[in-house]
Amino acid sequence: MEFKEKLISSHLAFEEDFNLNDSVHQVRAAALKVFEEKGFPSKKEEAWKYTSLDALLQKDYALYPRSWLREIGS
Repeated sequence: MEFKEKLISSHLAFEEDFNLNDSVHQVRAAALKVFEEKGFPSKKEEAWKYTSLDALLQKDYALYPRSWLREIGS
């Protein structure tokens, strides 16, 4: 699974576990929609022309570890 898909699925899992009525949820949902459509910036975009995200995207991140978050909430 690519990093973009991991981020999206992690966010969806996060939404399942938390209150979606909070005021931040709408902002998160809008940002995720834009991210789903556009993905990560590329060198074709002027502002990112000289920035490589390759090293960042190749790492294996632990996204939304449910057990860790449940411990915090306890």
